Amino acid sequence: MEPEKLFSRHPLANGLTLEFWDLSRSILGDRWQVVLEARIVIPVSAANLPPDLPVEEGEIRRALGPEIVFSQRDERTFIPAGELLETLTEMETRLLTLAAAYFGHPEFAGRLIRKRYAEYRQRQSRPTQQIQQ
Repeated sequence: MEPEKLFSRHPLANGLTLEFWDLSRSILGDRWQVVLEARIVIPVSAANLPPDLPVEEGEIRRALGPEIVFSQRDERTFIPAGELLETLTEMETRLLTLAAAYFGHPEFAGRLIRKRYAEYRQRQSRPTQQIQQ
């Protein structure tokens, strides 16, 4: 298995950093499964919390940890080795077009924290299923 490699890093208008990680791997001869993962690490801090979230920062940090990671993958299969860099670059370019409007939006971090906290609360509220004997 190939180790993941940092492909590129891009600062966003909202203060976050978008990183692209190359997770590609050789699958057969000179053919590759090309995988590019976009990641944004978001600190769970007062600066990133949505202002209308009626929960204290400490409670959210206990639930989610000190940071959350947004990730999105793009994959292509059976790419010739000679087209690996070109394919990664094309995938990066396509994802960067989303970056300004979506990832770089001033409310991106707060919205993602709200969503992850809601998912956490939903998991906590589910009754524990008992195994019937």
